[in-house]
Amino acid sequence: MKRFIILFLVVLVYSISLFNAQALADVMPYYTGSISNDTIGFLQVPKSFKLYLYPREDSQNIENVTWTDTEVKLNKKTIEPVALFAAQVQAKDLAFCMVVDMQDDWYKIIYDKDGNKTGWIKTTNIDNFWSLKDFYSYYGRKYGLYYMKNIDYRKRGYYSGADKLSQKLGGFTYIRSIKLSKISGNWALVTVLDMGGQLKIGYVQWREDDGSISLFPKLSN
Repeated sequence: MKRFIILFLVVLVYSISLFNAQALADVMPYYTGSISNDTIGFLQVPKSFKLYLYPREDSQNIENVTWTDTEVKLNKKTIEPVALFAAQVQAKDLAFCMVVDMQDDWYKIIYDKDGNKTGWIKTTNIDNFWSLKDFYSYYGRKYGLYYMKNIDYRKRGYYSGADKLSQKLGGFTYIRSIKLSKISGNWALVTVLDMGGQLKIGYVQWREDDGSISLFPKLSN
């Protein structure tokens, strides 16, 4: 009986720890479908904001959004942060939404990824918006890149130039790190360290011609 109680307590503590870890997990995209093909950049959003039907303040207010590390409250429902953010790093208080259109200081974001719902948000701080190139250049240089999990290893080729007509230098399957040097359109010049400790330098395609994302920058170490 004593052993049973001890086993029960161990399982209970483990379950609680696992639940807390999942509840407090950062949001990062790991599959190509996580980022809309129409994305033109990312907007760092405040803890609460209003969304409008059109990019003007006399337009209909379609949603009022308030979020914490564990939940997002809309007008009529509560969703998980993963349904709102393209990426979120709680320790750094960073939270980004996908931007699919922009007009002056207004940005059209996807605020409910499950329902593919969009709305316009106004920001007075233009530094909150990151174009794809700026986002990748800053965070990719600082922390590196990673491949989406559903990218076939046979597509992980690296080339001598920033297009598929250039010479293919090889490929890689098991990767320890990808360090970004520069962005050239849909291509990135990288230094890849494989699990065997070998360095490979060349261009990889981080975004396909249809807009789908193959690699994403890390937002922390």
